[in-house]
Amino acid sequence: MVMTQKKPIEPTPPVGTKWRRSPCRASGGDERSKELADRIRECSRSISSLQRDLLADVAEFDRVEAWRGDGAVSMTAWLTERCAVSGATTRVWTQTAIKLESLPRLADALAEGTLSLDVLSPLAQVATPATDKDLATEATHWSVKQVRELAASRKGISNETAARDFEHRTLRLNDAKCSIWASLPKDDYALAKARLIADVRDRTDAEGFQTGVGSPGYVPFDQRLCDVFVDLFRTVDSARAKGSASTESGRSHVRPSMVVHADFAWLAGSPESGTGEITGLGPIAQETARRLACDAKIIFSLEGGDGSILDQKRLRRSPTELQRIEIARRDKGCRFPSCSFTDFTEVHHVLPWEKGGETNQSNLLTLCGRHHHAVHELGWSLKGSADGLMSFTGPHGHTMASTPSPSWRGSRPMRR
Repeated sequence: MVMTQKKPIEPTPPVGTKWRRSPCRASGGDERSKELADRIRECSRSISSLQRDLLADVAEFDRVEAWRGDGAVSMTAWLTERCAVSGATTRVWTQTAIKLESLPRLADALAEGTLSLDVLSPLAQVATPATDKDLATEATHWSVKQVRELAASRKGISNETAARDFEHRTLRLNDAKCSIWASLPKDDYALAKARLIADVRDRTDAEGFQTGVGSPGYVPFDQRLCDVFVDLFRTVDSARAKGSASTESGRSHVRPSMVVHADFAWLAGSPESGTGEITGLGPIAQETARRLACDAKIIFSLEGGDGSILDQKRLRRSPTELQRIEIARRDKGCRFPSCSFTDFTEVHHVLPWEKGGETNQSNLLTLCGRHHHAVHELGWSLKGSADGLMSFTGPHGHTMASTPSPSWRGSRPMRR
């Protein structure tokens, strides 16, 4: 009998969960990986250059309405049929092509491959000939998420839009699938999310959930959210039975925190003197902000243009409450390039406190747990100002850039 050794089977993640591997010092350091990284980047640049040619041709074809000759009712319909792409893609092509005719610097950035179409498309919707040059330069360090935040902040939300969102609120129950689907106004969604996240954090601390994928006792984040969501209803029943607002464990319910930024003059009624936004969700209507302010803890902050009014220098190691609020507004999640994590983040000193670093806004930035670990233990180094351009250099020497959200008041694109 011939005995063969079977290759060990790699563990597979549970159904419905994702593998989220932590950063690793060893990965990507070999020559083949570096060669592939360079080739992928070059292919991406070539695709962007071809897309610039495509958009120029789309704009000219649409300008003379040549699509009518093929019986199409619009340029998007013609592209859908001829190019076999989705309606969403054709709308991006058509809208961006029209805008780029008056934005030569952004068009050149796409042709050169310094900006991708995913970055350029939302940017083109809010750019003007006057801002074209600056945006083409600064957007090279922005992620797609940041550009969308800028576009949303520039467009703003009117009171009429907010009222329409409220009228369209809905919650649906599907008995066959035992599922719940809801669409909420922005402020209600922020409140619900804050409560669920706070309860997940409390339960994680109290019961010691394992946070590492593959570790014993690991519970995925979406399942923890589900558990605390159901517990909200159990808690309400328990509190009613006791005739109090306390849970069986004796803990009292408190309102979760939802941070809203608003300029005082705008909040007082001036329509052109500022904006308002819910942290993590973007701009809100003026009347929404005023309604939320009716029953809220108000923190007044006199802000310098560079945020220096909040600096603590060496007076204290931990950031103040006001600093944390402004840093969250500036970073809108983990500042590590390409990371989209916004919850369970930590404030990190760029120059460590132990080495003379100051507790100033420019020396503090937001990192998620994984990337905080990478910076401290896996050889990543940081350089620059957290209020501006930050560089992250990995253990293999590759450097990536990170900037604050362009919708933050300290960013150049938001200056009037």
